[in-house]
Amino acid sequence: MLKQILSVSRAGTSLFLAFALVLSACSSNKVKPLQTKQDMRALWSTDLGGEINYPTTLSIVNDQIATATSSGSVAVLNVSNGSFAWKIKIKGTINSGAGFDGTRVAVVTQDNDLVVIENGKIIWQQNLSAQAFTSPVVAGLRVFVLLADRSVVAFDGATGKKLWTQQRTGDALVLKQAGVLAPFHNTLIAGLGARLSGLDPLTGKVLWESALANPRGINDLERLVDLVGPVGRVGDVICTRAFQAQIGCVDADLGKLIWTRPSFGEEGISVYENQLVSIESNGQILSWKVSNGDRLWDRDAFKNHHLTAPLVASKGIFLGDSVGWVYLLSKEDGSVLNRLPVGSSRGFASPPTAIDSEHIVIATKNGVISQYYTP
Repeated sequence: MLKQILSVSRAGTSLFLAFALVLSACSSNKVKPLQTKQDMRALWSTDLGGEINYPTTLSIVNDQIATATSSGSVAVLNVSNGSFAWKIKIKGTINSGAGFDGTRVAVVTQDNDLVVIENGKIIWQQNLSAQAFTSPVVAGLRVFVLLADRSVVAFDGATGKKLWTQQRTGDALVLKQAGVLAPFHNTLIAGLGARLSGLDPLTGKVLWESALANPRGINDLERLVDLVGPVGRVGDVICTRAFQAQIGCVDADLGKLIWTRPSFGEEGISVYENQLVSIESNGQILSWKVSNGDRLWDRDAFKNHHLTAPLVASKGIFLGDSVGWVYLLSKEDGSVLNRLPVGSSRGFASPPTAIDSEHIVIATKNGVISQYYTP
């Protein structure tokens, strides 16, 4: 069963609605033996000391990984061996992943507190006007937060002074999962509803907007097309998904839409060179050309499995499933090259994240982060 949680925001008031997308479960813990075609091995695993009960992405900067558990443990790990550079327990339940610039870590609690930490010590915190389900972005000596009321707020990274707010109105429902917020050259990229927007990080001014989907349907749920993370980037092209509607790519330097295609999924996408890979809600894996949206191939072997967002890298396509297996697939046709068990029957809190061309990390819902090596 795949549970999709939604947030309702009307006239500044945030209510919450749980909506379940039920998929027929054909996955099993009994996995047939596989003749591996590509080496993949686990290097280390670190228990973070608490569960991660929200979808997140991992922040990796300067050979360190920022992490946060739902119970309030925030830590920075060393990429080389998974040891803790520092760890702190903050007050409250954490709602979003950890933003990280190599110095400061930012997280948001369920009480809407933005907490910024440096070297294991809280340097400031600010209460937000709405909840946040997307990891903050820490960049350019600022902290940026995407809120559930479809607003982006900027703070001074050293003092916590509020600098600006940019908001776009939209439909009543918003997704209770990670959206789109990322730096791009001297621009802040944000998903505001179904629009990918380029913001001036100094002032919050909208520099450009590009709609990837148009809300349709007779009720709020059918009209929900918020952009979801993670996104993929190749050069100046950023590709992303509109929830259960479209995938597409935008020239982020010009703010121009390149292409969109119908795609019915709720997880983010990944790109590498001229290949984009997406996961449909039924577990079907689709591969597209980044340049024009032409279909390369599709793979039905994982149908009715709940999969993480993919990671397309030089060695292949990495993804995890809901019973705790990490897979490496061929970029040529999606066939399975290797798979390894992580030992978490609850599945994954994050999609695979690249460290470099040979190493990835992934975090489980049980709060274990592991690194894998593919020579």
